[in-house]
Amino acid sequence: MASSRPARWTCGIAQCTAGLAQEVLERAKRRKVSWPEPVEEDSERLNAAFASVVEFMSRTTKECEKYYSYVPASRCQENEIKHICRYHSRQAAENLLQTLEQEARKASKDLYIEVSPGTYSVTAASEDMVKQTYVVDVNAGQSIDLTFGI
Repeated sequence: MASSRPARWTCGIAQCTAGLAQEVLERAKRRKVSWPEPVEEDSERLNAAFASVVEFMSRTTKECEKYYSYVPASRCQENEIKHICRYHSRQAAENLLQTLEQEARKASKDLYIEVSPGTYSVTAASEDMVKQTYVVDVNAGQSIDLTFGI
């Protein structure tokens, strides 16, 4: 009899444990769990939005570079030159600066004028009517070099 008593006791504990497990399972089934939505959807929408912005900026950049390729560098204002140097390719900025230097060299004109001794007012004007004037006193046999920075 001693051997049957522990078997009954073990069997009772197993039944009790099985009953408790069944209760926990039933409570878990009744409980509603709301899982958060996957984060991937938000990042996918964000990636799609940025992809369209990047595509738009790429097209805009190409159109802007095309526009400035037809505008003579001498016609560019200071803010346009800064824009090209900042937002366009290094090659575009180098081309602009090289063109400006070439136009500056072309625009340079040397004039040689012989005058009698005396005081003279010499004025030079640029295409956009910026004027610069020098007053010079010329003596007999004297040569004077004037450089206008316009």
